[in-house]
Parts: sequence; C-alpha cells; structure tokens
Amino acid sequence: MLDQDQAQVVAHNTGPAAVLAGAGSGKTRCTTERAVRRLTQAGVPSEGLILLTFTNKAAAEMRERLGQRLPSGFKLPWIGTFHSFGNRLLRMHGKHIGIPRNATLMDADDAARMLDAFLAAGFPDKGRRLDAMRMYETLCAHGLDITEEAERPAIERLCDDKGFPGGAKTGLLTALARYEAEKRRAAVLDFSDLILLPARLLRCQPDLQQRLRAQLKDVTVDEAQDTDGAQFRLLKLITPEDNTVLLVGDDDQAIYEWRHARPENMRDFIDEYGAVIYRLERNYRSTPAIVNGGTALVRHNENRLEKNPYPVRGAPASDLVQLLEYEDAEAMAEGVADRIATATSLGTSPADIAVLYRKNRLSRTVETALLRRGIPYRIKAGTDLLSYADVRMMLAAGRLAANRRDIRALSRLADLVPGLGAKGVAQMIGAGDQPLLQLGRLSPKAAKGVRELSTVLDQLYQQGPGSLLEWCRDTPLFRAWLNQRAAAQLKAAGQSMGGVELQQALRPAQGRMRAVQMAMSKRMDSSRDQPGLEARWAAALEVVAAGTDEAESDQPKVTLCTIHASKGLEWPQVHLFGFSEGLMPMERDQVVENLAEERRLAYVALTRAQDNITLHHADRVDLAVGKGAERLAVSRFVAEISAGHQIQVLDRRSGAAPQAEEKKSGRDWLAQMRKAVSQEASE
Repeated sequence: MLDQDQAQVVAHNTGPAAVLAGAGSGKTRCTTERAVRRLTQAGVPSEGLILLTFTNKAAAEMRERLGQRLPSGFKLPWIGTFHSFGNRLLRMHGKHIGIPRNATLMDADDAARMLDAFLAAGFPDKGRRLDAMRMYETLCAHGLDITEEAERPAIERLCDDKGFPGGAKTGLLTALARYEAEKRRAAVLDFSDLILLPARLLRCQPDLQQRLRAQLKDVTVDEAQDTDGAQFRLLKLITPEDNTVLLVGDDDQAIYEWRHARPENMRDFIDEYGAVIYRLERNYRSTPAIVNGGTALVRHNENRLEKNPYPVRGAPASDLVQLLEYEDAEAMAEGVADRIATATSLGTSPADIAVLYRKNRLSRTVETALLRRGIPYRIKAGTDLLSYADVRMMLAAGRLAANRRDIRALSRLADLVPGLGAKGVAQMIGAGDQPLLQLGRLSPKAAKGVRELSTVLDQLYQQGPGSLLEWCRDTPLFRAWLNQRAAAQLKAAGQSMGGVELQQALRPAQGRMRAVQMAMSKRMDSSRDQPGLEARWAAALEVVAAGTDEAESDQPKVTLCTIHASKGLEWPQVHLFGFSEGLMPMERDQVVENLAEERRLAYVALTRAQDNITLHHADRVDLAVGKGAERLAVSRFVAEISAGHQIQVLDRRSGAAPQAEEKKSGRDWLAQMRKAVSQEASE
C-alpha cells in the first residue's frame, strides 16, 4: 500500500515535478510504481521512459524491482547512471563528432597519467600540476567544453576565479587542447567525457537532439541533489518536449559538494521549469529517537528546501540516542568492539551492524579491536578494487582487445611482454595509429612477445568480455606475470616459494579478479538490448569508471565504512566512530570549510540506523596530520541533535563513576558541557 503522499507522486502524469524524498521515505518504491503505471496505464513506450540513477547499484536495484512489477510482455525501460546513458549515446551516435563505437574508457589512473604528461611542460612543479588537474575537473563538472568557442569566456572567468589567470590560464588551456586531441587520436575516453561528449554531440546535431526529445516521454532522475553542473546541462538537452522530468532527491542528504555536486540544481529546476513539488516526509526506516534527533540537526542548515520528516514507527521500550565518551581512540575502539560483541552474543547478526567514520584511517583502530575478539568484518570501499595492479592489468587487456588504439592500455600491458620497455612502447605509439603492428624497431624478443600478445587479444575479443577472467588464467603471458608478482611477495616476506605457497599467494589477486568479472557480467546484463560484441565490450568495460567493492562473502560480517560510502544503505545498529570536533565536523587547519555539508553528512550517518544509533567520542585522537594524538571536544552536533531527542551520555573514561544506562535529557547534557567549559576556563 502506498501512503497518501507516495500515491500523489505515482499519479503524476506529465510536466516537470520535484519529489523531496526524506531518508527512509520509500522513494525507490514510489519511483518504481510510477514507472509501472506510466508504462502499463499511460501507454508510455519503454523506449520513451528512462530512469537516471546516481550509482550502478541503485540502477540494479531499480531494474530488479521494476522487472518484478511489470506484467509479462512489457519491456524494461532504460535504467542507469548519467555516465552509462552518455556512453550508450556515444556508442550509437558518437561517429558524428569523431568518437568510434569501440572507443574505450580509461581508468582514473591512466587518465591522470596522460593528462599529467601534457601538463608537465607548462607546470613543472608537481603541486601546481595537481592544481591544474583539479582545475580540469572543475571545468568538466561545470559542463564547460574547451572545444566550443562560445564557452571560452565562461572558461576563462572560472580559471581566473580558481587561481589560473594570465599565462597560467593560457598554458592550462593549451595543455587541455593537446590532451583532448590525443584522446581522440587514441579513441579513448576519460570519465568526464561520458557527460561532456554527449552534450557536445546533441549541440552539434540539433536534428538528433530533436529526435531524442521527441522519443523521450518521461525522464526520472534519482538522487538529483548529487548531480553536478555538467549532468544538469545534459539533462536539459534531453528533456522531453512537454518537460516531463521528475527530479527525486533530498538536499538534506547532499554530501558530495566536495566533488562538485550542486544541490542547488533541484531549486534551479523548480524555479526554471515551474515544477510541481511533492514531499515524502514519512520515515519508515528509523525509530522516533533517530528521526527526530536527525531532523533537529539538519534544520540548523539555512537555504534548504523545507521538509519536515517524521517517524511512522512507534517508539520501542528503550528508544535512545547514546553518546559514549572515552579517553582516547584505542579505548573508543574497544568500547565499540565490546558493544558489538555483546550484541552478537545476544543473537544480532554481524551483518546487521555497521561502524561509520569520517576518515578511512580510523578503521585501523576498530579493526584491531574486532580482530582481538574474533568478530568478522568487511571494509566497504576501503580500497576500490580498481586500485590493484592485477585488476588494472586485467581491464587493460579487455580495453586493448576492444580498441587497439588504446595507448594507455598498451603501456600497461607492456609489462607482460619480455624485453618490451617504455622506450619500445613509445616507438610503437609514435609509428602509427595501430601500435601493435609497429614492430620494426623492436628487438626480436620484444617483437615476438608483441605478436603473441596481439594474437591472444584477437582471441579474447572474439570470446567476449564474459571470458576475460578465464583468459587471464589461461594466457601464458598473463599467468607468468601474476606468478612473478606472487613470487616477489613471497620472497619479500622471506617465505618459501613452493607450489602450495605460490597458489596461496595468488588467491587475493584471483579473488579480486573474480569480483571484477562478476561486476562486468552485471553491466552486460543491464545492456542486453544492445546486441553485438562492440556493445557487450563497451558495457562490460564501464566498470573502469564505476569501480566495484571487494568480493562479497556468505559469512555475515560487521560493515566498516566511511559515511560517504554508507549512502543509500541501512543497518539495524549503527556506531558513529569519532563524533568529535575536527572529525564531525571535519576541520582542515582548524577550519571547517563547509559546515552545512558536514551537518548533512552527520544527518546521513544518523539516518542509516533503523533501531539503534550510538555516537562515540574520544578526548584524544590522532588525526594523521603529523601532530600525534590531539585533544578533541565532543562534536557541536550533539547539542543540535539533543534539541530533537534526549541524549544519553555515558562516561567510559577511567575513574568515571559507574553509571546506570538511563536517559539524560538534552538539557542535562548541555549543563554538563557548560560545567566542563567553566572548569577549563578556571584552570
């Protein structure tokens, strides 16, 4: 059953609308049900409806739900991220702007290396080159295309504002033009190209844009608060003729401004298109303590779209927001581990518990405490699998199989070929557009290896991306490279290098590669309506941009992750580790750069919890800035939360009097804080 507010959203037919969907309000179900109604009752054809999501995971969930709800005979509409949509558009029509169908996507490391090479001449200082790379990211996030003369004034103004005036601006734009030309020559794309190039395509081909707008009847954008300027500009280019666009989001959960997201996009859309506003304010996920405390917190932000979340669930017998205080980070980790051990001993599954933190390095202390108690855990997105050399090599093989002009993939795969070094690769690249055929200046040994590589890549392409893992295991060149790395690890650890030990050392790499192959298979499943090898390879290799977490396990495990990585997830029990000034909110050089976003981040963390939320503060924590353990005050957000719900404060410092775990009011907590401040002032 839909509630009254959800039913209004599902009933929305045509025209622009904004759905302000609070945490736990059932927005995915609501969006899915509306898509079902539009397809089955309103007569919208599947090719006329698209749903744009923020992550591939969200797209997969929506695809599964919609597949279960649609009657037999109805085809699924297109569901995916903005970047996947852009990639699809380029594969279908990119030839009009010089993008071949088999153009391959570089991983972030390869793209950074290529750009760095073009920036080096104008910016010899490494720090300044990093600033230039960030400037490129900023231009891309704003949707500014350096190839379009009409956008030159806006580009130059932004460069001036961001510290690249005069000669620095000229040097930067010259380097970016060369980078753009080299990407086109090598038929490679970076992540930003998946938004900028489709927009360029539609601007350059007004007839194509008009046909696309006429074809599309209904566009839904999920997590709209996380879109950046470039995505919003692309959305305007594909908006249906009657402006039937549904933006679904919550500016209170906008936590990606640091990577150029613009929560203002929702407000701009409402103002520009005169959009109807719907509000989903019922929280079905969390208890009253969590909902009311979180709502009181986020209301301290100004310029937010007004909404008033409230709990649907009744309060359990003990509905608490707890704050536990410790002397140092190690004691705090022990306190978290003790609580988790108690919960699991009473029957709670480890999979129902999460520990969230602001900085990745804080996980190490928690890990130690969990290991000591034998509590199973997993670190979500602690390290993206794409950061591992074996995974990058695996995907480079797929990229070069699909696109023989991908010079960055060739540079990586050179490590597989005996006798082929950087000089040989440079000669091959410089000799022509088909580097693998340019063997004239290579040594006989290197030339033989390149010919062998070319042959097995031909075989890989014909086998298709579903066979990439098997190819890596069975191809002598790749297998030898993996074995050499495993042997080097054993030697560095002073271990013997027998067959059993070697196989043991290979297991982590094999597990990572299996996880990537599974992610590729999921990407292909989502693009089954695009037949052919080129389309399958393009879809599979989108994992280069999307990334993937570590392989899942059947064993229930406690989740450790940053608050950013927890977005879109929920657990019955959540521990916030390091709820202290300097961490929540985060400070850099003793300055909070964006207090409103830090408050939203705390709100997201709170609302991941279904039944129980526990805040943990330590007086001394090493923030990894070279100062050792620093003295921290409890987060200012505690006082703001307490305005919405009572907070129970438990002192776990040594020498503290034994405490019964009874509720203390927000006023009690504030009195304690004032007392502590007055004591410090008198010392």
